[in-house]
Amino acid sequence: MADMKQIHEFAVKWIDKFRDQKINYIELIDHYMADDCTALGFEMDCGHAFERVYGAAVNNSDELDKVIDDITDISLLGSAIYSQWRYFNHWAYTGTEILEPQNRAWFILALSRLALLSGENPFIFQGTLKKMRIVSNNICYGPMPEPDEEVEQHLTINDEGRIWFSGYNFGHGGERYEKARSRNFKIEKADTDKLFDAIVAYFSNGYDEIFAADIGDWVMELTNTDGKTYKFRGSLCADFEVDGIDLSDLIRDTLGLPNLYVFDGNNKPDKIKRIVLDYHRVTKIKPKEVPEGATWEFVTWDYTEQLIIDREKETLEHIQNIGTGCKVSRKYEIEGGIEGLLDDFDAEDLFGNIVGNPDDAVENPNETKDYKITIDYKKNPQKIITGTFDKNGLPDDFEEFADAVFGFIRFYGLGEILDPSVYGKVKRLTTDYIYCSVVFDEGQKSYYYLTDDDSIEIGDFVLVPVGKDNHEAVVEVVNIEYFSVENVPLPVEKTKRIIRKCTDENFNLPDLE
Repeated sequence: MADMKQIHEFAVKWIDKFRDQKINYIELIDHYMADDCTALGFEMDCGHAFERVYGAAVNNSDELDKVIDDITDISLLGSAIYSQWRYFNHWAYTGTEILEPQNRAWFILALSRLALLSGENPFIFQGTLKKMRIVSNNICYGPMPEPDEEVEQHLTINDEGRIWFSGYNFGHGGERYEKARSRNFKIEKADTDKLFDAIVAYFSNGYDEIFAADIGDWVMELTNTDGKTYKFRGSLCADFEVDGIDLSDLIRDTLGLPNLYVFDGNNKPDKIKRIVLDYHRVTKIKPKEVPEGATWEFVTWDYTEQLIIDREKETLEHIQNIGTGCKVSRKYEIEGGIEGLLDDFDAEDLFGNIVGNPDDAVENPNETKDYKITIDYKKNPQKIITGTFDKNGLPDDFEEFADAVFGFIRFYGLGEILDPSVYGKVKRLTTDYIYCSVVFDEGQKSYYYLTDDDSIEIGDFVLVPVGKDNHEAVVEVVNIEYFSVENVPLPVEKTKRIIRKCTDENFNLPDLE
Protein backbone atom coordinates (compact mmCIF):
# COMPACT_ATOMS: atom_id res chain seq x y z
CA MET A 1 0.00 0.00 0.00
CA ALA A 2 1.17 3.55 -0.69
CA ASP A 3 2.56 5.75 2.04
CA MET A 4 0.39 7.94 4.26
CA LYS A 5 1.27 11.14 2.42
CA GLN A 6 -0.06 9.77 -0.88
CA ILE A 7 -3.24 8.50 0.76
CA HIS A 8 -3.76 11.84 2.46
CA GLU A 9 -3.31 13.75 -0.80
CA PHE A 10 -5.78 11.38 -2.52
CA ALA A 11 -8.41 11.97 0.18
CA VAL A 12 -8.02 15.76 0.13
CA LYS A 13 -8.12 15.87 -3.68
CA TRP A 14 -11.35 13.86 -3.98
CA ILE A 15 -13.11 15.51 -1.05
CA ASP A 16 -12.69 18.82 -2.83
CA LYS A 17 -14.12 17.32 -6.02
CA PHE A 18 -17.17 15.89 -4.26
CA ARG A 19 -17.73 19.23 -2.52
CA ASP A 20 -17.62 21.10 -5.84
CA GLN A 21 -21.26 21.88 -6.60
CA LYS A 22 -20.56 22.58 -10.27
CA ILE A 23 -18.43 19.55 -11.10
CA ASN A 24 -19.46 17.44 -14.09
CA TYR A 25 -20.54 13.99 -12.92
CA ILE A 26 -18.33 12.43 -15.62
CA GLU A 27 -15.25 13.61 -13.74
CA LEU A 28 -16.45 11.67 -10.69
CA ILE A 29 -17.43 8.40 -12.39
CA ASP A 30 -14.72 8.29 -15.06
CA HIS A 31 -11.62 6.13 -14.56
CA TYR A 32 -9.65 8.80 -12.66
CA MET A 33 -10.70 7.73 -9.15
CA ALA A 34 -10.18 4.07 -10.06
CA ASP A 35 -6.67 4.84 -11.27
CA ASP A 36 -5.89 6.59 -7.98
CA CYS A 37 -7.37 3.78 -5.88
CA THR A 38 -5.44 1.12 -7.79
CA ALA A 39 -2.20 3.08 -7.42
CA LEU A 40 -2.76 3.23 -3.67
CA GLY A 41 -3.35 -0.52 -3.43
CA PHE A 42 -7.07 -0.36 -2.57
CA GLU A 43 -9.07 -3.41 -3.69
CA MET A 44 -12.47 -3.34 -5.38
CA ASP A 45 -14.47 -6.13 -3.70
CA CYS A 46 -17.97 -4.65 -4.15
CA GLY A 47 -17.84 -3.55 -0.52
CA HIS A 48 -18.26 -7.08 0.87
CA ALA A 49 -15.46 -6.83 3.46
CA PHE A 50 -16.64 -3.45 4.71
CA GLU A 51 -20.27 -4.61 4.82
CA ARG A 52 -19.39 -7.61 6.96
CA VAL A 53 -18.05 -5.26 9.64
CA TYR A 54 -20.25 -2.17 9.30
CA GLY A 55 -23.42 -3.37 7.58
CA ALA A 56 -25.57 -0.75 5.83
CA ALA A 57 -22.85 1.88 6.29
CA VAL A 58 -21.29 0.47 3.13
CA ASN A 59 -23.59 2.67 1.03
CA ASN A 60 -25.80 4.69 3.40
CA SER A 61 -24.46 8.05 4.60
CA ASP A 62 -26.63 8.16 7.74
CA GLU A 63 -25.45 4.70 8.81
CA LEU A 64 -21.84 5.58 7.96
CA ASP A 65 -22.07 8.69 10.14
CA LYS A 66 -22.98 6.50 13.12
CA VAL A 67 -19.81 4.36 12.86
CA ILE A 68 -17.33 6.67 11.16
CA ASP A 69 -15.36 7.42 14.32
CA ASP A 70 -14.86 3.68 14.94
CA ILE A 71 -13.22 3.06 11.56
CA THR A 72 -9.42 2.75 11.85
CA ASP A 73 -8.52 0.31 9.04
CA ILE A 74 -7.25 2.43 6.12
CA SER A 75 -7.19 -0.46 3.65
CA LEU A 76 -10.75 -1.48 4.50
CA LEU A 77 -12.02 2.09 4.20
CA GLY A 78 -10.12 2.67 0.96
CA SER A 79 -11.60 -0.47 -0.57
CA ALA A 80 -15.10 0.62 0.49
CA ILE A 81 -14.56 3.97 -1.27
CA TYR A 82 -13.28 2.18 -4.41
CA SER A 83 -16.25 -0.21 -4.38
CA GLN A 84 -18.81 2.55 -3.87
CA TRP A 85 -17.30 4.45 -6.80
CA ARG A 86 -17.51 1.28 -8.90
CA TYR A 87 -21.24 1.04 -8.24
CA PHE A 88 -21.91 4.46 -9.78
CA ASN A 89 -19.40 3.84 -12.56
CA HIS A 90 -20.76 0.46 -13.60
CA TRP A 91 -24.08 -0.52 -12.03
CA ALA A 92 -25.98 2.73 -11.38
CA TYR A 93 -28.83 3.56 -13.75
CA THR A 94 -27.27 6.71 -15.25
CA GLY A 95 -24.25 7.57 -13.13
CA THR A 96 -25.60 11.03 -12.39
CA GLU A 97 -26.93 9.65 -9.08
CA ILE A 98 -23.43 10.16 -7.67
CA LEU A 99 -24.24 13.88 -7.51
CA GLU A 100 -27.25 13.39 -5.25
CA PRO A 101 -26.74 14.96 -1.79
CA GLN A 102 -26.84 11.68 0.15
CA ASN A 103 -24.26 10.10 -2.16
CA ARG A 104 -21.95 13.10 -2.05
CA ALA A 105 -22.28 13.02 1.73
CA TRP A 106 -21.20 9.36 1.85
CA PHE A 107 -18.03 9.99 -0.15
CA ILE A 108 -17.16 13.16 1.77
CA LEU A 109 -17.64 11.41 5.10
CA ALA A 110 -15.56 8.39 4.09
CA LEU A 111 -12.82 10.47 2.44
CA SER A 112 -12.67 12.85 5.42
CA ARG A 113 -12.09 9.90 7.74
CA LEU A 114 -9.42 8.61 5.37
CA ALA A 115 -7.74 12.01 5.41
CA LEU A 116 -7.81 12.09 9.19
CA LEU A 117 -6.37 8.56 9.50
CA SER A 118 -3.55 9.34 7.08
CA GLY A 119 -2.62 12.81 8.30
CA GLU A 120 -3.83 16.10 9.68
CA ASN A 121 -7.48 16.96 9.07
CA PRO A 122 -7.33 19.45 6.19
CA PHE A 123 -10.84 20.69 6.83
CA ILE A 124 -10.33 21.96 10.35
CA PHE A 125 -8.52 25.28 10.43
CA GLN A 126 -5.48 25.48 12.66
CA GLY A 127 -3.23 28.38 13.61
CA THR A 128 -3.71 32.14 13.48
CA LEU A 129 -5.80 33.50 10.61
CA LYS A 130 -3.87 35.76 8.24
CA LYS A 131 -6.24 36.02 5.27
CA MET A 132 -9.62 34.77 4.17
CA ARG A 133 -10.97 34.63 0.64
CA ILE A 134 -14.55 33.73 -0.29
CA VAL A 135 -15.95 33.23 -3.78
CA SER A 136 -19.75 32.98 -3.77
CA ASN A 137 -21.59 32.01 -6.94
CA ASN A 138 -25.35 32.48 -7.07
CA ILE A 139 -26.08 30.65 -10.33
CA CYS A 140 -28.52 27.78 -9.92
CA TYR A 141 -30.79 25.67 -12.10
CA GLY A 142 -33.51 27.69 -13.76
CA PRO A 143 -33.79 30.54 -16.23
CA MET A 144 -30.50 31.91 -17.56
CA PRO A 145 -29.49 35.12 -15.75
CA GLU A 146 -29.74 38.43 -17.57
CA PRO A 147 -26.40 39.87 -18.79
CA ASP A 148 -26.48 42.66 -16.18
CA GLU A 149 -27.43 40.34 -13.30
CA GLU A 150 -24.77 39.86 -10.62
CA VAL A 151 -23.97 36.16 -10.22
CA GLU A 152 -20.60 35.93 -8.47
CA GLN A 153 -18.77 37.82 -5.73
CA HIS A 154 -15.12 37.69 -4.67
CA LEU A 155 -14.19 38.87 -1.19
CA THR A 156 -10.75 38.96 0.43
CA ILE A 157 -9.97 40.19 3.95
CA ASN A 158 -6.55 40.24 5.61
CA ASP A 159 -5.63 40.55 9.27
CA GLU A 160 -4.83 44.25 8.88
CA GLY A 161 -8.42 45.00 7.89
CA ARG A 162 -7.80 45.45 4.18
CA ILE A 163 -10.82 44.53 2.06
CA TRP A 164 -10.92 43.63 -1.63
CA PHE A 165 -14.37 43.08 -3.13
CA SER A 166 -15.51 42.44 -6.71
CA GLY A 167 -18.95 41.67 -8.13
CA TYR A 168 -19.36 39.93 -11.48
CA ASN A 169 -22.33 40.04 -13.83
CA PHE A 170 -23.34 37.08 -15.98
CA GLY A 171 -22.49 38.99 -19.14
CA HIS A 172 -23.13 37.40 -22.50
CA GLY A 173 -22.68 33.77 -21.53
CA GLY A 174 -18.99 33.41 -22.18
CA GLU A 175 -16.53 31.40 -20.12
CA ARG A 176 -15.74 34.41 -17.94
CA TYR A 177 -18.15 36.66 -16.10
CA GLU A 178 -17.87 40.42 -16.51
CA LYS A 179 -16.62 42.47 -13.57
CA ALA A 180 -19.32 45.02 -12.78
CA ARG A 181 -18.19 46.63 -9.54
CA SER A 182 -15.30 46.59 -7.11
CA ARG A 183 -14.29 48.21 -3.84
CA ASN A 184 -11.03 48.31 -1.91
CA PHE A 185 -11.15 49.77 1.59
CA LYS A 186 -10.07 49.24 5.17
CA ILE A 187 -11.92 48.56 8.42
CA GLU A 188 -10.81 48.99 12.04
CA LYS A 189 -8.38 46.40 13.42
CA ALA A 190 -10.72 45.68 16.34
CA ASP A 191 -13.55 44.87 13.91
CA THR A 192 -11.24 42.63 11.88
CA ASP A 193 -10.12 40.76 15.00
CA LYS A 194 -13.72 40.19 16.08
CA LEU A 195 -14.64 38.87 12.65
CA PHE A 196 -11.58 36.62 12.38
CA ASP A 197 -12.13 35.26 15.90
CA ALA A 198 -15.66 34.18 14.90
CA ILE A 199 -14.47 32.56 11.65
CA VAL A 200 -11.71 30.66 13.44
CA ALA A 201 -14.05 29.59 16.25
CA TYR A 202 -16.40 28.01 13.73
CA PHE A 203 -14.05 26.47 11.18
CA SER A 204 -11.52 25.16 13.70
CA ASN A 205 -14.20 22.73 14.89
CA GLY A 206 -15.32 21.44 11.51
CA TYR A 207 -18.64 22.37 9.93
CA ASP A 208 -21.84 20.70 8.84
CA GLU A 209 -21.77 19.85 5.14
CA ILE A 210 -24.87 21.19 3.36
CA PHE A 211 -25.78 20.20 -0.19
CA ALA A 212 -28.69 21.52 -2.20
CA ALA A 213 -29.35 20.69 -5.82
CA ASP A 214 -30.93 23.92 -7.07
CA ILE A 215 -28.77 26.58 -5.51
CA GLY A 216 -25.38 28.28 -5.88
CA ASP A 217 -22.23 27.52 -3.94
CA TRP A 218 -19.35 29.12 -2.06
CA VAL A 219 -15.65 28.34 -1.79
CA MET A 220 -13.51 29.73 1.03
CA GLU A 221 -9.76 29.65 1.61
CA LEU A 222 -8.37 30.41 5.06
CA THR A 223 -4.64 31.07 5.21
CA ASN A 224 -2.81 31.05 8.53
CA THR A 225 0.31 32.99 9.52
CA ASP A 226 2.48 29.98 8.61
CA GLY A 227 1.29 30.23 5.02
CA LYS A 228 -0.86 27.07 5.09
CA THR A 229 -4.21 27.33 3.31
CA TYR A 230 -7.36 25.43 4.28
CA LYS A 231 -10.15 25.10 1.72
CA PHE A 232 -13.88 24.83 2.46
CA ARG A 233 -16.91 24.47 0.18
CA GLY A 234 -20.68 24.38 0.54
CA SER A 235 -24.04 25.24 -0.94
CA LEU A 236 -25.18 28.84 -0.80
CA CYS A 237 -27.67 28.19 1.97
CA ALA A 238 -25.33 27.58 4.91
CA ASP A 239 -26.58 28.81 8.28
CA PHE A 240 -23.35 29.13 10.28
CA GLU A 241 -23.57 30.58 13.81
CA VAL A 242 -21.09 31.29 16.60
CA ASP A 243 -22.54 32.16 20.02
CA GLY A 244 -25.87 32.96 18.39
CA ILE A 245 -24.28 35.29 15.80
CA ASP A 246 -24.84 34.47 12.13
CA LEU A 247 -21.46 34.48 10.34
CA SER A 248 -22.86 35.72 7.02
CA ASP A 249 -24.63 38.60 8.76
CA LEU A 250 -21.51 39.35 10.81
CA ILE A 251 -19.42 39.70 7.65
CA ARG A 252 -22.05 41.88 5.97
CA ASP A 253 -22.47 44.12 9.02
CA THR A 254 -18.74 44.40 9.77
CA LEU A 255 -17.90 45.37 6.19
CA GLY A 256 -20.98 47.52 5.61
CA LEU A 257 -21.83 45.49 2.49
CA PRO A 258 -25.46 44.39 2.98
CA ASN A 259 -25.74 42.59 -0.37
CA LEU A 260 -22.93 40.06 0.09
CA TYR A 261 -23.80 36.45 -0.75
CA VAL A 262 -21.14 34.98 1.62
CA PHE A 263 -22.38 31.54 2.82
CA ASP A 264 -26.16 31.90 2.68
CA GLY A 265 -26.81 33.80 -0.54
CA ASN A 266 -28.35 36.66 1.41
CA ASN A 267 -31.69 34.91 0.96
CA LYS A 268 -32.87 34.79 4.56
CA PRO A 269 -36.09 36.69 5.34
CA ASP A 270 -35.59 40.34 6.18
CA LYS A 271 -35.90 41.51 9.79
CA ILE A 272 -37.42 44.65 11.25
CA LYS A 273 -34.89 46.74 13.13
CA ARG A 274 -37.15 49.54 14.35
CA ILE A 275 -40.79 50.59 14.25
CA VAL A 276 -41.90 54.12 15.13
CA LEU A 277 -45.64 54.83 15.28
CA ASP A 278 -46.63 58.50 15.57
CA TYR A 279 -50.24 59.37 16.39
CA HIS A 280 -51.54 62.94 16.16
CA ARG A 281 -54.99 64.15 17.18
CA VAL A 282 -56.11 67.76 16.91
CA THR A 283 -59.46 68.54 18.52
CA LYS A 284 -61.26 71.90 18.40
CA ILE A 285 -63.31 72.43 21.57
CA LYS A 286 -65.90 75.16 21.68
CA PRO A 287 -66.07 76.56 25.23
CA LYS A 288 -69.39 77.33 26.85
CA GLU A 289 -68.36 80.95 27.24
CA VAL A 290 -66.04 82.95 25.02
CA PRO A 291 -64.45 86.02 26.65
CA GLU A 292 -65.76 89.29 25.29
CA GLY A 293 -63.52 90.62 22.55
CA ALA A 294 -61.88 87.25 21.87
CA THR A 295 -60.94 86.66 18.26
CA TRP A 296 -61.06 82.87 18.56
CA GLU A 297 -64.05 80.59 18.61
CA PHE A 298 -62.43 77.30 19.58
CA VAL A 299 -59.80 76.02 21.98
CA THR A 300 -57.43 73.58 20.24
CA TRP A 301 -56.21 70.43 21.98
CA ASP A 302 -53.09 69.15 20.22
CA TYR A 303 -52.43 65.62 21.46
CA THR A 304 -49.73 63.18 20.29
CA GLU A 305 -48.52 59.69 21.11
CA GLN A 306 -45.44 57.87 19.98
CA LEU A 307 -44.57 54.18 20.15
CA ILE A 308 -40.95 53.16 19.48
CA ILE A 309 -39.82 49.51 19.26
CA ASP A 310 -36.05 49.28 18.79
CA ARG A 311 -34.26 45.95 18.22
CA GLU A 312 -30.72 47.31 18.70
CA LYS A 313 -31.50 49.14 21.95
CA GLU A 314 -33.79 46.30 23.08
CA THR A 315 -36.40 48.82 24.16
CA LEU A 316 -40.09 49.60 23.73
CA GLU A 317 -41.07 53.16 24.60
CA HIS A 318 -44.55 54.70 24.76
CA ILE A 319 -44.74 58.51 25.01
CA GLN A 320 -47.84 60.66 25.46
CA ASN A 321 -47.74 64.41 24.91
CA ILE A 322 -51.04 65.31 26.53
CA GLY A 323 -50.57 69.05 26.36
CA THR A 324 -48.19 71.86 27.12
CA GLY A 325 -46.07 70.87 30.09
CA CYS A 326 -47.76 67.45 30.36
CA LYS A 327 -45.78 64.50 29.05
CA VAL A 328 -46.05 60.87 30.15
CA SER A 329 -43.64 58.12 29.06
CA ARG A 330 -43.05 54.48 29.87
CA LYS A 331 -40.00 52.55 28.72
CA TYR A 332 -39.49 48.77 28.64
CA GLU A 333 -35.94 47.40 28.39
CA ILE A 334 -36.41 43.67 27.86
CA GLU A 335 -33.35 41.70 26.82
CA GLY A 336 -34.45 39.16 24.22
CA GLY A 337 -38.08 40.22 24.58
CA ILE A 338 -37.99 43.07 22.07
CA GLU A 339 -36.20 40.86 19.53
CA GLY A 340 -38.87 38.20 19.99
CA LEU A 341 -41.67 40.74 19.58
CA LEU A 342 -40.23 42.11 16.32
CA ASP A 343 -39.49 38.63 14.97
CA ASP A 344 -43.17 37.77 15.36
CA PHE A 345 -43.97 40.35 12.68
CA ASP A 346 -43.48 39.35 9.04
CA ALA A 347 -41.07 41.94 7.68
CA GLU A 348 -42.21 41.40 4.11
CA ASP A 349 -45.96 41.66 4.76
CA LEU A 350 -46.41 43.87 7.83
CA PHE A 351 -48.63 46.90 7.04
CA GLY A 352 -48.64 45.93 3.39
CA ASN A 353 -52.26 46.80 2.56
CA ILE A 354 -54.60 49.69 3.37
CA VAL A 355 -58.24 49.64 2.24
CA GLY A 356 -58.65 53.41 2.49
CA ASN A 357 -61.78 55.44 3.09
CA PRO A 358 -64.33 55.98 0.30
CA ASP A 359 -64.78 59.45 -1.16
CA ASP A 360 -68.10 59.96 0.62
CA ALA A 361 -66.72 59.20 4.10
CA VAL A 362 -67.88 61.90 6.52
CA GLU A 363 -65.11 63.97 8.10
CA ASN A 364 -65.37 65.62 11.52
CA PRO A 365 -64.65 69.32 10.95
CA ASN A 366 -63.59 69.77 14.59
CA GLU A 367 -61.19 66.85 14.84
CA THR A 368 -58.43 65.15 12.85
CA LYS A 369 -56.63 61.92 13.69
CA ASP A 370 -53.54 61.08 11.66
CA TYR A 371 -50.66 58.65 11.94
CA LYS A 372 -47.22 58.00 10.55
CA ILE A 373 -45.50 54.60 10.71
CA THR A 374 -41.76 54.41 10.03
CA ILE A 375 -40.18 50.96 9.64
CA ASP A 376 -36.43 50.35 9.38
CA TYR A 377 -35.31 46.97 8.06
CA LYS A 378 -32.08 45.04 8.23
CA LYS A 379 -31.80 44.80 4.43
CA ASN A 380 -34.61 46.67 2.71
CA PRO A 381 -34.90 50.47 2.59
CA GLN A 382 -36.93 52.35 5.16
CA LYS A 383 -40.71 52.34 4.68
CA ILE A 384 -42.99 55.23 5.73
CA ILE A 385 -46.77 54.90 5.84
CA THR A 386 -49.17 57.75 6.58
CA GLY A 387 -52.92 58.10 6.76
CA THR A 388 -55.95 58.78 8.90
CA PHE A 389 -56.19 56.91 12.21
CA ASP A 390 -59.34 54.86 11.65
CA LYS A 391 -60.14 51.30 10.60
CA ASN A 392 -60.03 51.89 6.85
CA GLY A 393 -57.21 54.43 7.01
CA LEU A 394 -54.90 52.07 8.94
CA PRO A 395 -53.25 48.96 7.48
CA ASP A 396 -55.39 45.82 7.47
CA ASP A 397 -53.22 44.08 10.05
CA PHE A 398 -52.95 47.00 12.48
CA GLU A 399 -55.33 45.28 14.93
CA GLU A 400 -53.06 42.22 15.14
CA PHE A 401 -50.05 44.48 15.62
CA ALA A 402 -51.80 46.49 18.35
CA ASP A 403 -52.93 43.33 20.15
CA ALA A 404 -49.37 41.94 20.13
CA VAL A 405 -47.86 45.16 21.50
CA PHE A 406 -50.60 45.63 24.08
CA GLY A 407 -50.20 42.03 25.22
CA PHE A 408 -46.46 42.60 25.56
CA ILE A 409 -47.00 45.72 27.68
CA ARG A 410 -49.78 44.18 29.73
CA PHE A 411 -47.59 41.18 30.59
CA TYR A 412 -45.27 43.44 32.57
CA GLY A 413 -48.15 45.36 34.17
CA LEU A 414 -47.91 48.56 36.17
CA GLY A 415 -45.86 47.22 39.03
CA GLU A 416 -46.80 46.86 42.69
CA ILE A 417 -46.25 50.29 44.23
CA LEU A 418 -49.83 51.42 43.58
CA ASP A 419 -51.45 47.98 43.80
CA PRO A 420 -53.88 47.83 46.76
CA SER A 421 -53.56 44.06 46.87
CA VAL A 422 -49.91 44.63 47.78
CA TYR A 423 -49.88 47.74 49.95
CA GLY A 424 -53.22 46.90 51.58
CA LYS A 425 -52.16 43.46 52.69
CA VAL A 426 -51.55 43.02 56.43
CA LYS A 427 -49.27 40.39 57.88
CA ARG A 428 -51.03 37.32 59.16
CA LEU A 429 -50.91 36.52 62.85
CA THR A 430 -50.11 32.98 63.90
CA THR A 431 -53.65 32.63 65.25
CA ASP A 432 -55.36 33.98 62.11
CA TYR A 433 -57.24 31.90 59.59
CA ILE A 434 -56.63 32.37 55.83
CA TYR A 435 -59.87 32.78 53.90
CA CYS A 436 -59.58 32.80 50.09
CA SER A 437 -62.39 34.16 47.94
CA VAL A 438 -62.65 32.08 44.76
CA VAL A 439 -64.77 32.21 41.62
CA PHE A 440 -65.75 29.35 39.34
CA ASP A 441 -66.21 31.54 36.29
CA GLU A 442 -65.16 35.12 35.67
CA GLY A 443 -67.78 37.57 36.91
CA GLN A 444 -69.66 35.05 39.04
CA LYS A 445 -70.22 35.18 42.78
CA SER A 446 -67.19 34.43 44.97
CA TYR A 447 -67.06 31.77 47.69
CA TYR A 448 -64.88 31.42 50.77
CA TYR A 449 -62.43 28.54 51.17
CA LEU A 450 -59.90 28.01 53.95
CA THR A 451 -56.21 27.27 53.45
CA ASP A 452 -52.99 26.99 55.43
CA ASP A 453 -50.85 27.60 52.32
CA ASP A 454 -49.25 31.05 52.61
CA SER A 455 -47.82 30.75 49.09
CA ILE A 456 -51.25 31.03 47.41
CA GLU A 457 -51.67 34.44 45.78
CA ILE A 458 -54.47 36.36 44.11
CA GLY A 459 -54.78 35.15 40.53
CA ASP A 460 -53.66 31.59 41.33
CA PHE A 461 -55.80 28.67 40.28
CA VAL A 462 -56.48 26.12 42.98
CA LEU A 463 -58.24 22.79 43.36
CA VAL A 464 -61.27 22.75 45.68
CA PRO A 465 -64.00 20.29 46.75
CA VAL A 466 -67.49 21.20 45.52
CA GLY A 467 -71.03 20.04 46.23
CA LYS A 468 -72.36 17.31 48.47
CA ASP A 469 -70.09 14.71 46.87
CA ASN A 470 -67.02 16.98 47.16
CA HIS A 471 -66.00 16.46 43.55
CA GLU A 472 -62.93 18.49 42.57
CA ALA A 473 -62.96 21.69 40.54
CA VAL A 474 -60.49 24.31 39.40
CA VAL A 475 -61.21 27.85 40.62
CA GLU A 476 -59.44 31.21 40.61
CA VAL A 477 -58.44 33.04 43.79
CA VAL A 478 -59.68 36.63 43.62
CA ASN A 479 -59.04 37.78 47.20
CA ILE A 480 -57.20 36.68 50.33
CA GLU A 481 -58.13 37.81 53.84
CA TYR A 482 -56.95 37.05 57.39
CA PHE A 483 -59.41 36.72 60.27
CA SER A 484 -59.08 36.02 63.96
CA VAL A 485 -61.23 33.20 65.32
CA GLU A 486 -63.85 35.63 66.65
CA ASN A 487 -64.14 37.53 63.34
CA VAL A 488 -64.28 34.74 60.75
CA PRO A 489 -66.92 35.37 58.04
CA LEU A 490 -68.04 31.72 58.14
CA PRO A 491 -67.65 29.14 60.88
CA VAL A 492 -64.34 27.34 60.47
CA GLU A 493 -65.90 23.91 60.88
CA LYS A 494 -68.41 24.63 58.10
CA THR A 495 -65.92 26.08 55.59
CA LYS A 496 -64.35 23.76 53.03
CA ARG A 497 -60.61 23.80 52.47
CA ILE A 498 -58.54 24.31 49.33
CA ILE A 499 -56.93 21.03 48.33
CA ARG A 500 -53.84 22.55 46.71
CA LYS A 501 -52.57 24.73 43.90
CA CYS A 502 -53.32 23.48 40.41
CA THR A 503 -51.00 21.56 38.14
CA ASP A 504 -51.38 21.46 34.36
CA GLU A 505 -53.39 18.26 34.34
CA ASN A 506 -55.97 19.78 36.70
CA PHE A 507 -57.18 22.07 33.92
CA ASN A 508 -58.66 19.06 32.15
CA LEU A 509 -61.32 18.72 34.86
CA PRO A 510 -64.93 19.33 33.72
CA ASP A 511 -66.38 22.77 34.39
CA LEU A 512 -68.76 23.19 37.32
CA GLU A 513 -72.30 24.38 36.98
